[in-house]
Amino acid sequence: MFLPLLAAILGTLWTVHIGEVAPISVTWPVYLLVSYFALAALRSSWTVRLTRDELLIRYPIGGQRVPRAEVESAHFNYWGLIIRKRGGGFAFAFVAPKWTSTELSSGGRPGPDSVAFQITRWAQSERPEGDPAEP
Repeated sequence: MFLPLLAAILGTLWTVHIGEVAPISVTWPVYLLVSYFALAALRSSWTVRLTRDELLIRYPIGGQRVPRAEVESAHFNYWGLIIRKRGGGFAFAFVAPKWTSTELSSGGRPGPDSVAFQITRWAQSERPEGDPAEP
């Protein structure tokens, strides 16, 4: 996952070490391409997942588990998904709404196909009686 970023760092250190630097017309496209792939690798590892009892937020390194009883609602802002907790805190996930979503426009409300809408509905619904907990 971090291989393109590691290659860019090692390549830079190598050129500094041997004292030969390629012309900028050759190096900037390489750095641009490597940066794009490194960011894509980081972006793909940020996920949000619902189970019966908790909300799982996964970051490139680590993650967070939020029990269902603590989740109050969710909404998007310009930096990602904000999950409000009942105790007044919040959890943050670097995910974006769909391209066709109007949530980020002024006064935009999440539609039924929105992740924020689904998380809010999941948090406000009660787990059915007799529904076994996930193993």
